[in-house]
Amino acid sequence: MVESSGCTRRFWLGAAASTALGVAAPGPNIRWALGMVTWVVRAQREKRTLDWPEILSDIAQGGFEGLEVYTQKTLPVTDENMAALERLLTPKYNLRLSGIYWGDRFHLDSEHDRIRKECHRFLGYLKRFGSDRLIIGPPGPEVEDERRAISSMARIMNEVGKIALEQYGIKTAVHPHVGGLIENPRQIAQLMQETDPRYFNLAPDTAQLWMGGGDPVRMFEEYKRRLVYVHYKDIRAYHRGLKGYLDNVIELGRGVIDFPALHRILKSIRYRGWITIDLDNARVSPLESARIQRDYIDRVLAPIYA
Repeated sequence: MVESSGCTRRFWLGAAASTALGVAAPGPNIRWALGMVTWVVRAQREKRTLDWPEILSDIAQGGFEGLEVYTQKTLPVTDENMAALERLLTPKYNLRLSGIYWGDRFHLDSEHDRIRKECHRFLGYLKRFGSDRLIIGPPGPEVEDERRAISSMARIMNEVGKIALEQYGIKTAVHPHVGGLIENPRQIAQLMQETDPRYFNLAPDTAQLWMGGGDPVRMFEEYKRRLVYVHYKDIRAYHRGLKGYLDNVIELGRGVIDFPALHRILKSIRYRGWITIDLDNARVSPLESARIQRDYIDRVLAPIYA
C-alpha cells in the first residue's frame, strides 16, 4: 500500500540515518488519514466556500498523515482543484493523498462505456500523487431489480479494477454505504462473490457496516483477505438506517463500534496501509475533532497495532 511521507520529524531523521548506513528503515504498518467530508459537511451547513489550506492545516495540526478526497460539489475532484492540492499537500503540509472516493452510476449498463473512460481520470490523479487506492462509492438504491443491478456493477468493477491494477498499479475496492445499492451484508456478499479478488476488493467503513445492519467485527473477519483500505468511524446506537445518521456519527471511542477488536483483526492479517477517519459531522471544530481522534488512536489502537 501507499507509503506516506507525512510522518514525524523523528521518523524521517531516523529513516535518513538508516539510509545513510545502507539499512532500510521499517515504516509503520498503519498510516492515518482524514476524509475531507468533515469540512465539506460543515461548509455546506454554513453555506460558504471551502479551500484546501483550511482542510490541510487542520489535518497536519491534528497529527494525521494524509487526506482522502471524494467526488462532491463543494470542492470537486477536477483538474484545477487537484493541481492546487498538489502544490500544497506535500510541499507545504507534508501530507499524502490516501485515496480518491468515486461515486457514480456503476449499476447501469448504459453508463459503462463512459465509466471505462472516466476511470482513467481518477487513476491518473492517484498515480500523480503516488497513491494506490481507488475507493468506489455505490450508486443509489432506486433500482427495479437489485440482484441484476449489483451484477451489472460487479461486471464494470472487475473491468475498472483490472485497468487500475494492470495499467496503474492501483487497487480498487467498494465502500458500502447506508442508503446505497451496497449497504447490507446480503448486498456486500453478492458483490464480493461476483467480483475477482485480484482486481476488486473491500474498503469498509465501520459505522456504515453497522448502519447497514451488519456486525463490523464479524464482517472484517469474514472478508479480512479482501480488506485493502479502511474507514474508521464511530456511531452511537440508534435505530440504524440513513435517517438519523448525521446526528449519531461521532469520534472514535465514543460510540458502539469495537475498534480494538477490529484492530486485532488487522494485526492478524498484517494489514499495511491507510486507515482513514471519515467523520461526516463533527460537533466541535474539525481540528478539535481530529485531536480527539488522534488521542484515541495513540492511547487505545497504537498499542495493539501500529
